[in-house]
Amino acid sequence: MTVGLGDGGPTGVTSTSPAPTRPGLLREIVLLVTLFVGYRLARLAIAGHDDLAIANAWQVWDVERLMHLPDEETLQDWVLQWPDVLKAANWYYVIVHFPITLAFLAWGWLRRPPPEYRWARRGIITLTAFALVLHTAMPLAPPRMLSSLGFLDTMAAFGPSAYDGGAATVANQFAAMPSLHVGWALLIAVVVVRTARTRWRWLIIAHPVLTTLVVVVTANHYWIDALVAALLLGLVLLVTPRPPEVPPSRLWLRLTGRSAQIAQADRTVQAAQVAQAAQAGLTRNTGSLVGWDEPAAGSTVTPTASPGPRSVTTPVSSPPRPRTPADCDS
Repeated sequence: MTVGLGDGGPTGVTSTSPAPTRPGLLREIVLLVTLFVGYRLARLAIAGHDDLAIANAWQVWDVERLMHLPDEETLQDWVLQWPDVLKAANWYYVIVHFPITLAFLAWGWLRRPPPEYRWARRGIITLTAFALVLHTAMPLAPPRMLSSLGFLDTMAAFGPSAYDGGAATVANQFAAMPSLHVGWALLIAVVVVRTARTRWRWLIIAHPVLTTLVVVVTANHYWIDALVAALLLGLVLLVTPRPPEVPPSRLWLRLTGRSAQIAQADRTVQAAQVAQAAQAGLTRNTGSLVGWDEPAAGSTVTPTASPGPRSVTTPVSSPPRPRTPADCDS
């Protein structure tokens, strides 16, 4: 960007700042592989803690009842009327999570300004790191393992399953809190809404909403897992530097008491724009304030000094028209 600043604003070229460069593709792939390896190591760290994970699950169930959260088993029992819906939910849980996150990162790397992409990528890495700490500190069995409460393992009953075959070596069955399915979906929605400019960007909100319903109705997560994921995301947004290209969150401005300042700044900018537009209209209607009246292209008339603005309140009189014989006859 090239900008020169004077008393009244940009006046010339005084400094040059290079445009931010796009991160190298190889470096980004290494970062993603490192994230995957970290996830695998965290899975190994909590292996063999089945009894602890089940005990924590009962405690979480009791806490949800104290919080008067909706009963997950009641919701699943209602949806069981439509087995095809549950099967579709299983497919969504298995095949949407990783592909849509990778597609989101690819979109950011290819189509968005580099600072915005780095902000989103840094957010995903930080959120995942925080989640892995909780997964390791508190192994948690999902509701589908509490069969005595009436939960059904819909992936085992209807398929497909995220814990069969090769997927079983990646999935962490005791990493219920927080739900990274919900956490990543929320982060994607936040980034798209705050960085994209199209009105269609609001449709992305359906992704975290649908993901939350899917993980609960398939008995893979509790409501509180989604709530903790949302709280973690809020913490991540606080500690992750926001690039200047990304506008501040209106909710955050209200929470920090700065919404009035932003509103006043917006009104000042709008007033300046209105005054500038009015001045431009006055100049067009009354002539150039100073300078020369330029003749049209191809004209042989010599440019003359502009007479300056003419008052619109002073009437301009014209000499009477000479009488003609036709006037006399009438």
